[in-house]
Amino acid sequence: MINKIISIKNTGKFRSLTAQGTSNFNQMNIIYSENGRGKTTLSNILRSLNDQNAELIIGRKTLGAPGEQSISILCDSINYKFKGEKWDNKPKYEFEIFDSTYITQNIYSKNIIEHDQKKQLYLFTIGKQGVEKANQLDEIEAQLKIENTNKKELENSIKIGIQGVLSVNDFIKLSKKDNLEGEIKKSEKSLQSLGQESEIKNKQKLTKLSLPSFDLKKFEASLAGVTLNVITNQAEELTKQHIKEILDENGEKWLEYGVSYIENDQCPFCKQDISGVDIVTAFKTYFSSEYQKSIKFIDNLDTSFKQKFGFDTLSSLQTNLNSNLKLLSFWQNHIILDEELVLDIEGINKTWDIFTTAITEVIENKKRSPLEQIIISDEITEKCNQYQAILVNISSYNELIESINQKIEERKLSLHQLSLQNEKVTLERLKNIQLRYSNEKSELINNYNVILDSIKNLNKLKSEVRERLNQYTEEIFQKYETRINWHLERCGASFKISDYKSSFLGGKPSSNFSLSINNVPVPLGNEKSPLTTPSFRNTLSEGDKSSLAFAFFLAKLETDPDIERKILIFDDPISSMDNHRKGYTADQVIRYSNQARQVLVLTHDTYFARALWSKYADKKTLLTQLCIKRDGATDSTIGNWDIESETKSDYYQSYFTLADFLEGKTEVDPRSVARCIRPLLEGNLRIRFPAVFKSNEWLGNFIDKVRQGETESLRRMKNQLTELEDINDYSKKFHHDKNPFADTEHLDHSELLAYVKRTLNVLQGVHNVG
Repeated sequence: MINKIISIKNTGKFRSLTAQGTSNFNQMNIIYSENGRGKTTLSNILRSLNDQNAELIIGRKTLGAPGEQSISILCDSINYKFKGEKWDNKPKYEFEIFDSTYITQNIYSKNIIEHDQKKQLYLFTIGKQGVEKANQLDEIEAQLKIENTNKKELENSIKIGIQGVLSVNDFIKLSKKDNLEGEIKKSEKSLQSLGQESEIKNKQKLTKLSLPSFDLKKFEASLAGVTLNVITNQAEELTKQHIKEILDENGEKWLEYGVSYIENDQCPFCKQDISGVDIVTAFKTYFSSEYQKSIKFIDNLDTSFKQKFGFDTLSSLQTNLNSNLKLLSFWQNHIILDEELVLDIEGINKTWDIFTTAITEVIENKKRSPLEQIIISDEITEKCNQYQAILVNISSYNELIESINQKIEERKLSLHQLSLQNEKVTLERLKNIQLRYSNEKSELINNYNVILDSIKNLNKLKSEVRERLNQYTEEIFQKYETRINWHLERCGASFKISDYKSSFLGGKPSSNFSLSINNVPVPLGNEKSPLTTPSFRNTLSEGDKSSLAFAFFLAKLETDPDIERKILIFDDPISSMDNHRKGYTADQVIRYSNQARQVLVLTHDTYFARALWSKYADKKTLLTQLCIKRDGATDSTIGNWDIESETKSDYYQSYFTLADFLEGKTEVDPRSVARCIRPLLEGNLRIRFPAVFKSNEWLGNFIDKVRQGETESLRRMKNQLTELEDINDYSKKFHHDKNPFADTEHLDHSELLAYVKRTLNVLQGVHNVG
């Protein structure tokens, strides 16, 4: 067991704690501390020693303290030391700790029960024996993962070299074949023969040739259509003569620009009247909009001809012709040609050049004299006829191409592609058989089969272990549900749990349960559960949640076969609980103090400490009472604590008189309860404020001092002032010093019950202020 905290250095409030000679631990230990003095730090130190988790201590290093952390704890004559950010040893027995960390890890946090907590709760519930089974299952899962990885690697190695689409399993199942080399040669020869037909099947047909058509009559009509009747030869002659004699090569553009600015027969340069001037009339006629349209039409005609009869057109014909020649050299070996496919490409090129040059010159002449009528000469007509003859030859060529392509299509349809594919499959299979029984693949496959057998055996073992674990957990979980509900009922909870079971959601085992309130099932929910829907976080009070966590802890202790070897540590087990539940908690702590190796209780509640002390009265020699108290301005130390003198016996009796009445015990006299209210408050306030509240003063005097607020602690009491005034006004009616008719004063049971609750609530509030 824990014998003594020898020293704690630079950890939390314990900057430099050294054990006092009498502060030895016992079988049962009550450690009192105000909030913020170091209870949680001490609890974390013990948890760190049990779990060998140095982070729990390192994270609580005293801020601003020089030097490293060090801790020394004496357990069964062995000094366990924390130094250099680690423990030097671990106790042979385990600690079971009920504190906020236990609740956060195993039950709930932030008012919800998360999946990680369900997994922890599963391990917590099944205990050591169940954890061993769960660990065995984890080990099997780990082995399966390794074997499956090895299996995948071997599969990848086996796949190398396999031809076609063939799975590893089908490859392994391939049967041996006699005369395999001869079968492969035979298949390869057959495939080679069929391969020529495959080339025929995939070879393309010949391409028809084309050159653009040309309509000479239409072309000639287009040129004639741009000759304008409105523009006289005289206007053109005068304008050109004027430009030649007076202007330069840019004169035509200059004149055209000037004519566009003539308005109202006025010269745009000198504003003189130019009406009736012959040369100006000639200018205006020559540069009319009809003339500009004609120029644009000729330009478009030029562009269109060059695009249609450009170099790319002839080049495309030559490319297709060359391609046809190559294809024809292949196809003439597989089809019968009725006549020779010939086309004079040199003649085509020559005629093309002569024809396009002649037409281009005609268009250029028209561009130079757009108003002159262009006469197509016989020579140009002859060149056009030569081009038309080329088009006729190409048409005949294309007719022959069409006939040849028809024969090619017939030849393609005559092929037996299915035979070729079947022969390919046959050869692939033969080569795969050859590969399958090679020395390298045979060795890989033998190893692969060994792994398959291992995976099969592991999966079988996994099913067996999971089945045993499920049977075990079903029994344990059923027992847990029964015991948890038994404890909840004994501490007056208005709810219970149901459907407590395990699952393997996500591959890892976890636990789950529902709440039952008024026989209505309520799911646990999660952080996404809406507040409008009943769930764990919005149907249970803080006291209910604390009671549920404590019930889980008690159920674990009840199923622990090694309880007599363990040290139990309770850190503030009554948080948010009402008085009845505090009493039940005290009973359970005393119960396990008689079963466990050692019990430590850390509490900030003097009444709870007194209740424990009172219930352990017949074994005072096995009880140690300690206190974490202030050491200087900010630090803490641990020393002995006299519960009896600190809590005062008559004060303690007054408290439990109110508590018993609140629990509905019929033997309690209501008038006695009313008379205990004021002494209880006065006793509490004298203990909490000994320098302010003298023994010869009454509650009314203290209320006056709170109103005046002479000290910081009194000023902090102002939030309790209204309650103190109301309770004082009510309770003084039942005391003779304030009311001579106290014995006959009317007493309403409901009113008394309300004031008892308010009194006990005030005690809690006063304690938090202190």
